[in-house]
Amino acid sequence: MKLLFSSLGQKIQVAITGALLCGFLLFHLINNLVLFLGPGPFNQMVSFLENIKPLIRIMEFGLLIIFLLHIGNTVFLTIKNKQAKPDQYNMPDKETSTANSRNMIISGTIILLFFIIHLRYIWYTYQRHLFLDNETYYDVLMRNQIGYLGHTGTAIFYIIAIMFIASHLKHGVQSALKTFGFSEKKSSLLYKTSILLWGVIPLLFIFIIISIQLNIIK
Repeated sequence: MKLLFSSLGQKIQVAITGALLCGFLLFHLINNLVLFLGPGPFNQMVSFLENIKPLIRIMEFGLLIIFLLHIGNTVFLTIKNKQAKPDQYNMPDKETSTANSRNMIISGTIILLFFIIHLRYIWYTYQRHLFLDNETYYDVLMRNQIGYLGHTGTAIFYIIAIMFIASHLKHGVQSALKTFGFSEKKSSLLYKTSILLWGVIPLLFIFIIISIQLNIIK
């Protein structure tokens, strides 16, 4: 138990919860790629998920716990690091922090707003079945309204947010590898293949959004 709440234990928690969140992103991506098969297969897939809603609710609750643990441990470790190195943080900002850390507040706010918009519009519409006329699950995503993927402004915001998520994923994956003792010098192949997580997955999400905007998916 003492190890669990030590700095090393919390780093391990961040790494494990981060890996689980990456697993969810991959699952979500696979579901979204079904859009390329057309309305029929996509609606069937979502209907199947609706039929196992109690299980999905349990998974969503688990995902929320994982997300809170990940964020909580990350914030706590950041505070501990700042307290442990007070002299470092008295130096000019540009000399002591990376671009990633300097923009953390901005990128974090954008990502949080992205999650709120995604849950408020697409997720909430699905949960409450707030369909218009004879709309299907597929049609909801294609709506040309704020909050949905058929809306150009929303699509642009989604793409920007996903790029920030990719940046966070890259930083997180590399930090996790270091936590488990894989140095970039000795495990360069592992670091290079990690692009499959922080690079390819976000890129495919962006590709889906662009495909909707270009009517490749319609």
